[in-house]
Amino acid sequence: MNYFYLLLFIFSFSLFGQETVNLQGKIFERGTKIPLTEVNIYILPHKIKATSNAKGEFSFENVPMGECELIVNLTNYNKLSKLNICEKSTDSLKLYLEKIYYKTFETTIKAKGVKRDDQSQSLTQDQFLTMPGSFGGDPIRAAQNLPGVAKSSGSARIIVQGAAPEDTGYTINGHTVPNVFHFGGLSSVVFPEAVERVDLIPAGYGPEYSKAIGGVIGLTTKSPNEERFKGFAFMDLLNSGALIEGPIDDKSQFLVGARYSYIGFVLKEVAKKNEDFEMTAAPTYYDITSIYKRKINDNNNFKTTLVGSVDKLELVLNKAAANDPALQGNFYNKSQFYRIIPEWTSDLNAKTKMIHSIGYGKDEILVNINGRYLDLDFTKISHRSEVTYELNPLYKAYLGTDNEYTYGTAKINLPSNYSVGGVNNPFSVGDEKKFTVKSTEKNLSLYLRQEIKFSEESAWTYLPNVRTDYFSGLKKSYLQPRFQVRYAYDKSLKFRGSAGLYFQPPEPQETSKYYGNTNLSAPEARHYTLGWEKDFRNSSSNGFEIINNFFYKELRKLVTPDFTRNYINGGSGKIVGSEIQGKWSFNDWSTQIVYTYLKSDRTTPGYGTQPSAFDQTHNLNLIAGYNYQKWVFGGRFRLVSGDPYTPITGATYDADNDVYIPTRGKIYSQRFENFKQLDLRIDRKFIYDTWILSAYLDVQNVTNSKNSSNVQYSYDYSQNQKVRSLPILPTVGMKGEF
Repeated sequence: MNYFYLLLFIFSFSLFGQETVNLQGKIFERGTKIPLTEVNIYILPHKIKATSNAKGEFSFENVPMGECELIVNLTNYNKLSKLNICEKSTDSLKLYLEKIYYKTFETTIKAKGVKRDDQSQSLTQDQFLTMPGSFGGDPIRAAQNLPGVAKSSGSARIIVQGAAPEDTGYTINGHTVPNVFHFGGLSSVVFPEAVERVDLIPAGYGPEYSKAIGGVIGLTTKSPNEERFKGFAFMDLLNSGALIEGPIDDKSQFLVGARYSYIGFVLKEVAKKNEDFEMTAAPTYYDITSIYKRKINDNNNFKTTLVGSVDKLELVLNKAAANDPALQGNFYNKSQFYRIIPEWTSDLNAKTKMIHSIGYGKDEILVNINGRYLDLDFTKISHRSEVTYELNPLYKAYLGTDNEYTYGTAKINLPSNYSVGGVNNPFSVGDEKKFTVKSTEKNLSLYLRQEIKFSEESAWTYLPNVRTDYFSGLKKSYLQPRFQVRYAYDKSLKFRGSAGLYFQPPEPQETSKYYGNTNLSAPEARHYTLGWEKDFRNSSSNGFEIINNFFYKELRKLVTPDFTRNYINGGSGKIVGSEIQGKWSFNDWSTQIVYTYLKSDRTTPGYGTQPSAFDQTHNLNLIAGYNYQKWVFGGRFRLVSGDPYTPITGATYDADNDVYIPTRGKIYSQRFENFKQLDLRIDRKFIYDTWILSAYLDVQNVTNSKNSSNVQYSYDYSQNQKVRSLPILPTVGMKGEF
C-alpha cells in the first residue's frame, strides 16, 4: 500500500509540474490586413479553442509546452496550419488568413445607399473596378456599358439616349463640373478608388437636377477607411498614381490620391524618329482627389472633397491642313478645373434630416491656334441644401435648393465658324472677332419632391414633383412639373413611369453679344418613360435579373446656327427608344447583355428633318467575367450602328481666302460602317502577408477592328478618306496594395 501512495505522489507531481505557455496575438486577412472577428482558433492535440474579438485579438492560457499545431479553418479562406508555436510564451503572434478570392481593390462600404430615383442606374466601386471595357476600372468608362449610353468615339463627352453631349450634365457630389473625362475619354477626372458609386440618371429624372435636357452623370466620393491605413501605387503604359487613406483619430479620416499621364512623352519620341510624322501630339493630364471626413457627434457629420484636374494638348502642325491654310503652326489646348466641396449632414430628429454643401472652384480653358485664341477664366460657386421630412410611412418630402454663381473673363480672338451637319466652313473664311468680356451669371433653383402612398398595404407610390429655375443670362424663370409613379406587384417585380418638363440654358457663346444672340430662350425637353424590372434570384446572389425601359423625348427651341443672327431657337427633335439589360450570375461567373434601340431625329431650319449626329440605332454590349481564386478574367464585345455623317458633294473656290468652301449634301444622310470592338482584361494577384501585388493586362480593340469615326478631305474636297478610330491598345500594369 505504501508503494501505491508513493507512485501516486510521483505521478501527481509530474502532472502538476508540467510547464505551460501563454499565447496572445491577432488574426488578419492576408494581404489586406483586415482584422478578422469571431474566428475560432484551435490548438491540437490539446483541443483548446480561442475566438478572436472585434480587433482580431485572441489569447490562449496554460497551453502545455511542447509539440502542437494551431489550426484555423474558416469558410471562404484557405486553411491555416502552424506548428511549433507552443515552445514559449508570446504576446505578439500574428496570423494571416488567405482568402480564396480577392477583388481588384478591397473596399468596404458600410452603408448601402437607398435608390431615390427610379430612372437612375448605379455602379458601385466593386462593380466598376473589375468591369471589362472600363480601361482599368474607370467608373465613367464602366458607366458607358449601361443602357442608353452611346459610343462616343474617343470624345471626352458622354452621349445619353440620343441627346447631344452638351445636353448631359456632370456632377461630383451633386455639384456641376465642366467635365468628368480627361482628353480622349480614356479616364475620369476623379481617382476611381476614391469613388463610391457612379450614377446614370437618364430620361424622366426627378426634380433634384436640371440644366440638362439629356441626362445626368454623377460621381459620389466615398468615405475614407475608418479602421486602418491602406493604399496602393500603380504604373502602366499610360499613367502612374498612388492613393492612401485611413484614420486620423477616432472621429476623423482622410484620403489622398493623385495620377499623372505621360503618354505625351511617348508620342514625342515617336515623332522625333519618324520624319513622316506630320502632326506631333503631346497630350498630358494629371489629377488629384482628396477627402476629409469627421464625425462631429451622433447626429452630425462633416465631409470635404477636393478634386483637381488638368489636361494639356500640344500639336505641331508641320504642314497646313489640306483644305485650310489657316490651320498651320502651333496648337495648344489647356483645360483645368478644381472644386472644393464641403458637406454637412445633420439628423435633426427621427423624422427630419438636413444636408448642406457648397462647391467652390475655377474653370479655365485656353485654346491657341497660331495666335488665334479662346481664353476663359471663370470662378464657380454652387450651393445645395435639402431637408428631408418623413411624416409617416405614407408621406415623405424633400425640399431643396440648387444654386450656382459664375463670374469671370472671356478673351476671344477667333473667326465666326458656320457649321451645319457636322461640317464646318474653313477656319480662315469667317470674320475675325476679337474682344474681352467680363460676365456674371447666376442660376437659382428650388425643388420639391414628394413620395405619397394612400395606405400601407397599397402597391402604388405617387411622386408629384416640381422644380423652378431662374437663368440670369436669359432673365427668365422656368417652372418644371415632373411626375413619377411606382407599382410593386411583389418584392421581385416592379413597374414605373414618369413624365416631366426640363430646361437648360444655352451655351455661353450662343448668348454672347459679340459672338451669339442675346435674345435666345432656353432649350426644352419633355420626357416620358415606362419601365419594369424583375429579379428572379429569390434573395440569392445567383440567378437572373432583367430591366426594361421605354423612353420618348420631345425637344423644342433647340439652338441652331444662323447666317444673320449667328444662332436662333430654330431646331426641334424627337428621340424614341427602348433599352433592356439582363444580368446573370452563378458562383464565379457573371454576364450581362445590354441592348438599346433608338431613333434620334432633328429638324433644322432650311434642311428639314434628318437623323441627329447621335443617332446610333442599335447598341449592343455583351459583358462576361470569371473569378478563379487569384485570377479575374473579363471581356466585352460592343456592336453599334455606324454614326451618321453629312457627305460633301462639291466645293466653291473662295479666291479672297484661297480656300474651297464645301457644298453639303443631305444632312446626316450617310453612315459609317457598324462599330465593332472586343475588349479583354486579365488580373492576377500575388498575396503576401501585409501587401498585395497585382498584375493586369487590359487590351482595347483586341481584333484591331478598323472602325471609322471621321472623314478627311483634300484641299478642294474632291477626294476623301475615312479616319480610323483607336487601333488595338494594350495596357500592361502593376499595382501594389497595402
